[in-house]
Amino acid sequence: MKFKPHPLAAAVLATLVALPAHAAGPAADPADADAAAPSRSAGVVVVTATQPTSLPTRIPTTVEGISAAEIARGINATDSEDALKYLPSLLVRKRYIGDYNHAVLSTRASGTGNSARSLVYADGVLLSNLLGNGATFTPRWGQVTPEEIARVDVLYGPFSAAYPGNAVGAVVDFVTRMPQAFEAHIKLGASHQPNTLYGQRDSFNAWQASASLGDKAGALSWWINVNRLDSHGQPLTFGTKLLSAGAAPGTGAVPVTGAVAGLNRSNLPWWLIGGATQPAA
Repeated sequence: MKFKPHPLAAAVLATLVALPAHAAGPAADPADADAAAPSRSAGVVVVTATQPTSLPTRIPTTVEGISAAEIARGINATDSEDALKYLPSLLVRKRYIGDYNHAVLSTRASGTGNSARSLVYADGVLLSNLLGNGATFTPRWGQVTPEEIARVDVLYGPFSAAYPGNAVGAVVDFVTRMPQAFEAHIKLGASHQPNTLYGQRDSFNAWQASASLGDKAGALSWWINVNRLDSHGQPLTFGTKLLSAGAAPGTGAVPVTGAVAGLNRSNLPWWLIGGATQPAA
């Protein structure tokens, strides 16, 4: 007689066969698995985002910037204008260390004779001297010390819709910082410049001492800086006399020596009589 198992009976038999395989070991407790896993506790994580630039960005122009870390790493800044030393298409007319009365800002669109065509700010406060337009109307660079600079941003091109009409060449904004904890800085610097131009043999030296102190207590932050710079720069201009303008010495004239013969920019011979500027800056 031929036996044919019922489908329901076959399913029950398959379940009974599979049960010993699952019952071979003790069942794992989920609580034991959680206890065996390594665990670590983290403290408070503070994420601070800095503004990429203090200048408008939704305008069709170029914006460049440099941070305090880059200034400290790549620039030996004796004053705030040194922070602009390696930014593209900018020139500060700094003739010697400590030049404060002719260190105007110029760009490709505005030369050193047009100081009023570029603007310099510190945290949005105007530092440019707009009382005139020329090499003697320099920004108030001394209002910012290198130690308190957080970053410097430069906007290139004429965008008087965002800034006054003087913003033809560039807009420079020094972003300063306040201490988040107690900090103190001391900086000493010196320079030595030998000079043998036109036969003279002299040396021009400069030294600088700076001390800064700051702290934060609750919502109050304070910062104090004391800076002293003593610089003796090289002669900037010379007294001259064309050789063709000479005349025979009069009766009783005292002969002098020391003039140096040379050629002016028109290739005419002249005498360089001596320095016409005070070398002390």
